Amino acid sequence: MRKTIAIIPIFLLLLASAGIAYAMWSETLKINVTAKTGELDWEFVEGTLTYMDACGLQPGYGNYGGNDWNASSLPQPGSTQLDKDVGCTEAELIDSDGDGDYDTLNITLHNVYPWYYTHIAFKVHNNGDIPIKIWRVIIDGQEFYELNEQVLQQGLEIDADDDGLNDTLIWWGDNFGVQLHPCQSADISLDITVLQTANESTTYHITISLEAIQWNEYNKGPIP
Repeated sequence: MRKTIAIIPIFLLLLASAGIAYAMWSETLKINVTAKTGELDWEFVEGTLTYMDACGLQPGYGNYGGNDWNASSLPQPGSTQLDKDVGCTEAELIDSDGDGDYDTLNITLHNVYPWYYTHIAFKVHNNGDIPIKIWRVIIDGQEFYELNEQVLQQGLEIDADDDGLNDTLIWWGDNFGVQLHPCQSADISLDITVLQTANESTTYHITISLEAIQWNEYNKGPIP
């Protein structure tokens, strides 16, 4: 009997403990986080594209005359206007991906000859939400993270007609790494000189695009 009496209280205590455990309430707290990312976006600014010796100008002197310009200052950029209107420059902004932003500059040199010179200028604009830095320029498919970086370097020579000979010299403004906050713009310009190796009866086409990167990811060169 004593063993039986001793076991019953222990059993009752176990049941009571189980009852307390089942009576405990629980509640889970949940945290909902909503994150909206910004947009990295920029563009060539329409209406800011200017260039020397535009096709269609009447012969004459000055920036509004059609007389050609000669690269008289080589190896430095610069030119002297001539007394004849022979060649001309055409430049056009293109929206290559259909997103509503101009992202490519097409340059065409008509009826040009050695030492023909032209100058092209435009603005780029940060129309996104994130600060950006100008990262690289792509000229006829070649990527450049800096140009004219050496004092004595006279620009970049390219083969615009793919005949194996460099026929065009480009001086590029030093704007790599320039930071643009949303709504800010930057001026960019380049000089083009036709070299002695240019072929006769050839129309030269040059395609230029720029790439920017978010400001805190910028590195002078490819991303590791």
